[in-house]
Amino acid sequence: MLTAEVDFSNLRLSFIRNFPNAYVALEDLTVVGTGDFEGDTLVAFDKFSVTVDIKSAISLTNIQVKAVMLDKATVYARVLKDGRPNWDIMKATEEEAPKEETEESDFASKIGVALKKFEIRDAKVVYDDEQGNMKAGIGGLNFLLKGDLSLANSLLDIKTSIDELDFWMDGIRMLRKAEIQFDSQIDADLANMAFTFKENKFRLNDIVLKFEGEVQMPEKDIAVDVSFATDRTDFKSLLSLIPAIYMQDFQDVQTTGSLDLKGSAKGVLTDTQTPSAEISLKVNNAMFKYPDLPKSVENINIAVNVFYDGVVFDRTTVDVDNFSFTMAGNPFKMNLNVKTPDSDMQIAANFDGKIDFNSMADIIPLEDTKLLGLLECDLSLAGRMSTLEKEQYEDFKADGILKLSNFLFESPDFPQGVTISQTHLEFSPKFVNLKAFDAVVGRTDISMNGTLENFIPFVFKDETIKGKLALSSKMIDLNEFMTDEEVPVEEAEEVPMSIIEVPKNIDFTMIADLGTIIFDKLNITNTKGVLEVKDGAVNMQRLSMNLLDGSMVMSGQYNTVDINKPFIDFDLDVSRFNIPTTLSSFSMMETFFPEPQDYRGNVSAKFKLYSILNSEFSPELNTVYSKGRLQTQGLEVHNSKLFVTMADLLKNEKWRVVRPNDMNIGFELIDGRMKVEPFEMRVDQAKIGISGDQGIDMTMNYDIKVSLPKSAVGAGADILNKIPGGTSINELTLNGHIGGTVTSPDVKIGFGDMGNVIKDAVK
Repeated sequence: MLTAEVDFSNLRLSFIRNFPNAYVALEDLTVVGTGDFEGDTLVAFDKFSVTVDIKSAISLTNIQVKAVMLDKATVYARVLKDGRPNWDIMKATEEEAPKEETEESDFASKIGVALKKFEIRDAKVVYDDEQGNMKAGIGGLNFLLKGDLSLANSLLDIKTSIDELDFWMDGIRMLRKAEIQFDSQIDADLANMAFTFKENKFRLNDIVLKFEGEVQMPEKDIAVDVSFATDRTDFKSLLSLIPAIYMQDFQDVQTTGSLDLKGSAKGVLTDTQTPSAEISLKVNNAMFKYPDLPKSVENINIAVNVFYDGVVFDRTTVDVDNFSFTMAGNPFKMNLNVKTPDSDMQIAANFDGKIDFNSMADIIPLEDTKLLGLLECDLSLAGRMSTLEKEQYEDFKADGILKLSNFLFESPDFPQGVTISQTHLEFSPKFVNLKAFDAVVGRTDISMNGTLENFIPFVFKDETIKGKLALSSKMIDLNEFMTDEEVPVEEAEEVPMSIIEVPKNIDFTMIADLGTIIFDKLNITNTKGVLEVKDGAVNMQRLSMNLLDGSMVMSGQYNTVDINKPFIDFDLDVSRFNIPTTLSSFSMMETFFPEPQDYRGNVSAKFKLYSILNSEFSPELNTVYSKGRLQTQGLEVHNSKLFVTMADLLKNEKWRVVRPNDMNIGFELIDGRMKVEPFEMRVDQAKIGISGDQGIDMTMNYDIKVSLPKSAVGAGADILNKIPGGTSINELTLNGHIGGTVTSPDVKIGFGDMGNVIKDAVK
């Protein structure tokens, strides 16, 4: 039934262990994925047990399940970039026609099951959503539900605890080893599927919330009327939500100030609407300080109110009336108000102050994290988004600056680190002037300047940002960004690369001047040209570069509009690439020429190349199409099965290493086979005609015709004795065929049409 591999060590059944109850346990179960999820352990647990009242199980009318327990379970849920989840493991089946109701099925529908206790002990859960760029990890999950679910009304007692909760969004760690506890008594009207909160407590780190209200699920719609508020009013509890603070001697932090956090959710969840929700947060005159560190954060004041309308989204509002603090003597203040987000977003915002990251180590114990730099801003925004869309810039206020200088961030989660020597933005309603951006990430440095249009709608509505930029770099190491894990540079070739998705909401035209680019096994230098990043694709306009001891000009695109089928479509003009270096640098070329060290010389070519890329950023060989011409310069071939056969046949050692004339060869790679136009190769005094094709499955199918003078036959060869009048002829004609595979070729050579040659010799 499943596409996964399932295994377990034991299935136990006991009538004695919990007499008069029956005990059933499944032990050491694993469910492991296959295909693209090979090696993923979707589910594993030490034990899953059920304890059932024996009499009720025999009567089959109202089965009394005393306890269900899941011990030490591990769940790994993963979603690929193309949206496929690893838990979709049911094999496809044809839908069966509905079966007619029978006495047996009617009897089964009357069987009732009453559960009194359900427990999960020490579970671990990982959710990795590559498509949504989100990841969560839960460690030490314990859950206990008690109550008689067979009654029309029952008091449910729920206890939940999580020892560690980690959460990342877009690569940013939002929660780090957070603790969660939820204890609740719920009055359950199971007949009407209505649930009312009674005694309850929800704790996230040091924040404690209490809920009241009810949830009703009479049919498929869900009615919600729930409110919550903080149980504690001290500012320290809110501070516990900041990962860097909560993990570092949180119990010793000195704080003052008050906290008021409350919210509600009310409405009906249907296919077309959700309950409306409101949350309010207020902090007055707060501060915090570590006793062993010299500096503090003071004058913390927060006033935030968010209302979400689940019926008419356009009535949603966000009001950050005050968010201010003084850090290490530097004041910072902001406010933000947003309304009518759907029809025509109205925004009013102010940002003013400095944040000195150099003082952070004097405020918070950072341990292995290094954080330096200075952020300065004085920015005001006000108006409707429609005025920007209509280019009525006089009706929108946007002025000010944003500067970040000498910024450095390094941490165990980001060991390569990021350095931004300067970022300088100047705002106006029409565009943002990027006066300077100089950054280094790992071994990659980037410098940019230019103008950005539609910047404000991009930030607040995720609309497309446009820009005209000058891009320069001394070194770009793409391998650092194309692997799923951090690895030493010397091991980078061993780690499969992954697809880089081009954002669809970016429209940049960049004039590029790049010193060195490292891509897979390639070192590319002196890259110049125009790059257009737009609609999920990178378009290249006569991008020139030096690589493989030669040069290349390329035009075309790298397209990730459909992330499930990213593709490349290039026109390439290659000049004097070194042949052995080229063959060993591309896995696709190694398919056709598996021993690159057996070739010398250079090659030039003009050709088209199209291919869909797989998840490891390699061409899907059955989709590759290429057509063009290549020219060889100074070609030298060693250990070719064809020429070794010729050497043995002619007893002429010169054929073991051949240096043919420079050639111009037309080719087309389509449907998995590379077809070459018939061409002639000259080796010393011999002429060799070649035609045929070979496939990506490494099979070969070439016909050859050789014409060579008698002088090419070495001493000891008896080939002339096999031809009537052979001692009198001056030229030999041989026909041959190369079959087999690239790694194991089958070369056959025989006499060609010698009739006229022999006739002339007899005369």
